[in-house]
Amino acid sequence: MYKPTKRVLALGLATGMILAGAGTNFSVQAKQIYDSSSVGISNKVINYIAQSSAEDPVSELTAGAVNKDDVAAAYTKKEEAAPEATASDAESKGSPTDAKVYKQFQDRAVVTTEGKVNIRTEASTDSEVVGAIQQGGICLVKEIGDEWTKIASGTCEGYIKNEYLAYGDDAGEWSDNNGITRIATVNTTTLKVREEKNEDSDCVTLLPEGEEYYVYSTGSEWIEVSVDDDLRGFVKSEYVEVKYENPRAVSVEEQAEADRKAKEEADAAWLKYLAEQEELAKQQQQQAADGTQVADNSQTQDQAQPAQDGTITSNNDTAAAEPAATPAADDQTQAETPTEEATTAAPATEAATAAPAGQSGTDLANYALQFVGNPYVWGGTSLTNGADCSGFVLSVYAQFGYSLPHSAAAQSNYGTEVSLSALEPGDLLFYSNGGGIGHVTIYIGGGMVVHASNSRDGIKTSVYNYRTPVKAVRILGQ
Repeated sequence: MYKPTKRVLALGLATGMILAGAGTNFSVQAKQIYDSSSVGISNKVINYIAQSSAEDPVSELTAGAVNKDDVAAAYTKKEEAAPEATASDAESKGSPTDAKVYKQFQDRAVVTTEGKVNIRTEASTDSEVVGAIQQGGICLVKEIGDEWTKIASGTCEGYIKNEYLAYGDDAGEWSDNNGITRIATVNTTTLKVREEKNEDSDCVTLLPEGEEYYVYSTGSEWIEVSVDDDLRGFVKSEYVEVKYENPRAVSVEEQAEADRKAKEEADAAWLKYLAEQEELAKQQQQQAADGTQVADNSQTQDQAQPAQDGTITSNNDTAAAEPAATPAADDQTQAETPTEEATTAAPATEAATAAPAGQSGTDLANYALQFVGNPYVWGGTSLTNGADCSGFVLSVYAQFGYSLPHSAAAQSNYGTEVSLSALEPGDLLFYSNGGGIGHVTIYIGGGMVVHASNSRDGIKTSVYNYRTPVKAVRILGQ
């Protein structure tokens, strides 16, 4: 059993006397100052117990009301209760990495500073850098120190300064407020997309289980999702799982490889440009030479052929007689210098792509697949520099000799309509946006389509029913 010293007994008893003297409802206020009389009494009690030779100075001092065993028992209870109180406090406070609202960020942190942050082998700025993580990047928190946090992200493990990180729910809130992309995954068999945030509004399409969609905005009950560039609507939040697409760390080796590939691509593009310019110069020189030859031939012909009256006509006479045949200087400049629009549309400016092989629907589907990953551009028709959904279809089919209009609704009137159960590669699938046909894809087989989806995803593949198809047509025979 705990055995208090005389000094401890004195302190306990003195404190008790002060509290008792102040009344049973005594409570200590913040920054309270004891007066000199209270301090004096306490000192006298301490001195008496410390200097007393009595067997039980406490009992003697209090006339038997309290003895030393009572004081010792009180201190024992206090010691036993103290660890429990500390544990309870720690439990209620929780860990900095707890995520009760943003579950995805449990035991994780995100980088909140601008630019990139180095990941080091040790908790020191003098240690080796093993990688970097950009603003908004996410990492697993392994240990939080006074100044540094040990993290793991991607293939990297190391240390980042605490001041550059937000943890747990704070990390989720930061991601929510700083434009980190959110993706909603459907967790029910078939999910209705509503035009407005209520169950009585029109259903604009159906989404299958497991498919992912870009989150445009969130609420407690409804989430606004973007299906394609032509369609946005609301789904019940309970039927989707929303996750943030925070980037991961990139190791020093991974960055070096990415830089190497980027340099190779830049060098190849530059060499291609030089080759194109050289070829253009040759063509211009050839055209100039051909023009000179034609002029020389014309001169010889003019000089050799007599006029109807039997006289010889000179070049000067011909030029004076037919001034309209010679273009003006401005017209010459315009003819030799391509306009900005023509330059943009010229196929020579696009990256080299494999030419279509064969003439079957499968050949067309395979040809279309090589453009996956290229950008979406509203109104565009470039397979490499950017196209919208109907522009993508238009340009792919043009390579196989078919001319289609630049409109999904108009394209749906071409070819022969087929059932969804009889789809073959190369067929076109059309989707409604609630007010008519607004999107078109190319069926590639295996229940998949390729299409120019939206500005975020560009040209991509999806399951054919990632939204509800309303029509299918076949233009190219199998």
